[in-house]
Amino acid sequence: MQWPVAVLACIHHLERPSLGLAEEPLRRAGLELDQRDLRAGDPLPEPGSFDGLLTLGGEQSLRETDRYPYLGEELELLQDAVADAVPTLGICLGGQLLARAHGAVIEQLPRRVIGWPEVGRTAVGAEDPLFAGLPGVIAALHWNEDCFTVPDGAVELLSRSDLGGEAFRLGDRAWGLQFHPEADESILDGWYARPEVLEQAAIAERDGRAADEQRMPGQRLLAEALFGAFARLVGRST
Repeated sequence: MQWPVAVLACIHHLERPSLGLAEEPLRRAGLELDQRDLRAGDPLPEPGSFDGLLTLGGEQSLRETDRYPYLGEELELLQDAVADAVPTLGICLGGQLLARAHGAVIEQLPRRVIGWPEVGRTAVGAEDPLFAGLPGVIAALHWNEDCFTVPDGAVELLSRSDLGGEAFRLGDRAWGLQFHPEADESILDGWYARPEVLEQAAIAERDGRAADEQRMPGQRLLAEALFGAFARLVGRST
């Protein structure tokens, strides 16, 4: 008997779409990856056509949704996914979208944040299906100018590194993250190509890259554990 293959819809917002460190554990789990590049004009997947939803980061801001009509459509998709108990993971912009779709507020930080602040698991995070397998303290990669408040009814999984939430779970099957566990060297190269962003964060490229080199081994372990756990959850949903 041939079992059905679980489909993971992957929503991209960057000019250079990439799953980065997430791709290997997702593919190893046997998931079919339905990747959608919204900047290139790809439509969002239809509700009911996927078994899991991964929405990734981007330089767009939810404070300017009039500039990005597809973000409004994605908010509706996230509402439907959570209502249908579809395993959902939002990263950075994706996490902000998930939070906003469920009543949270997106705010601009006083200054753009680039770095690897250390954050610890909460008591709830230590028992969470995705976070239980992570170290008690992780270095969370930030490249962001906005933050989210945690939606009502959600639980926080990590301590906060700045003014907004770091990671939350909404219900039993939806997670929002502000940090970037998927980012590898190639993704970072694309971000460093925007010197104005470094200037806004008041960080020199050499200092940022030195921190990246130090933290990348831990980043790979973090991605393997987090996306591996999420992939297994999606696989069990079929």
